Amino acid sequence: MKHFVDRRSPFPSPRFCQYSKLLNMTIENPFQMQSLPLHSQKVTAWCGFTAAFIVGSFFLEEIGPSGPVTCTVNGTRYESLLRNQLIPPLQQRERVDSTICMQDGAAPHIATPVKQMLNLHFGNVRIISRHFATA
Repeated sequence: MKHFVDRRSPFPSPRFCQYSKLLNMTIENPFQMQSLPLHSQKVTAWCGFTAAFIVGSFFLEEIGPSGPVTCTVNGTRYESLLRNQLIPPLQQRERVDSTICMQDGAAPHIATPVKQMLNLHFGNVRIISRHFATA
């Protein structure tokens, strides 16, 4: 390696640096790829709560070919969640008549089937949400 060192300088010559880079490149596979997810893993969760107890938490997902996959909330899914997961625990504790339902005005929260189901169980007076009379 003597012929790669410049005797006037304690540092290797530019030719030595280029030679070192070539050696390093041959050791590693230049075609090696590292797969990275395009988006971070996400989860859609929901829970309800009162002053006395918590209902949930529930994860909204569908079964895909490779297992559970997070899905977005739409009016149908939200109505199903309320009908199957919120109303029964409130009925078991006999709290439906004393519960005020409060939610933001996201599009799934004001879908027609959701509004009809909430009106049926809570009446228009005990719902605090966009597009309801008390809002």
